[in-house]
Amino acid sequence: MPDEREDERPDEREGAEDTPPEISAEEMAARQARLAQLDLLRRVQRARSGTPEERLELAFDATDEVLNALLDNEATGEEELTIIARRRDVSHEVLRRMAGDRRVQESHRLRRLLVLNPKLPASAGLRLIPNLFLFDLVTVLITPALPMEIKTAAENAILQQYQSLPLGQKITLARRGNGGRLLPQMLNDASADVVRAVLTNPFLTESTVSTAVWKASHQHVVVLIADTARWANRNYVKMALLRNRMLPLGRAVTLVGTLTPAQLKELSNDPTVPAQVRNLVLQQMKKKPGGAA
Repeated sequence: MPDEREDERPDEREGAEDTPPEISAEEMAARQARLAQLDLLRRVQRARSGTPEERLELAFDATDEVLNALLDNEATGEEELTIIARRRDVSHEVLRRMAGDRRVQESHRLRRLLVLNPKLPASAGLRLIPNLFLFDLVTVLITPALPMEIKTAAENAILQQYQSLPLGQKITLARRGNGGRLLPQMLNDASADVVRAVLTNPFLTESTVSTAVWKASHQHVVVLIADTARWANRNYVKMALLRNRMLPLGRAVTLVGTLTPAQLKELSNDPTVPAQVRNLVLQQMKKKPGGAA
């Protein structure tokens, strides 16, 4: 994977590229209608030997013959290839060919755009994943419609480098990342700052948080979850917290006061609940035998 240091510019770290805006479907149709007025053979010839302006216009052509002719032309540059890579109406085979093109493999922009194109065959995208930057991979994870094989490969690539990432990148990743294995990894990080950041992640679920409580290796994981109302008030998370021996007694007092009678009974009969917490539960049951707050 390309070296991605903390001192890179923000746009490089985030994977943002200086690419032209996508044109509307109406403008695309109008361009293709104008091109279709020219004979196909003439368009192919222009794609193979035309001026830069002609090649740029032909990058919007609707036919594989013209697009393949552009790829045959060594003079076709990144600007024309960028247009093709961003299009969602290009055939799988043209995109597959582009993925193996030297010009694409040497351009971060083109690699990224191709992987993010849902029309690119997964087998071709998998060969490009190892050459993407960290936050390109995050973008892959959160982009709808991409093949699951691509998302899984992106998550694997992130996990492989996760432990060696600088703290700042871990925190940014914690806020933006998703994935079935990535979020649990970040939620059990040795840094409280990373855990604090991932608790704000919009992709986080109650199931992931409650499982993190059960598997927590660091007390700050348990404490931060207990102090985050968004999660501590969820039933499964709350019950997991009260069964965790790393939960400070002061937090347990607060949580026990919010339990329902059924939850109090469940915990009072559970031998895995720490003795101090069970005593709090029994006291709460005596205090409000008809129900808890």
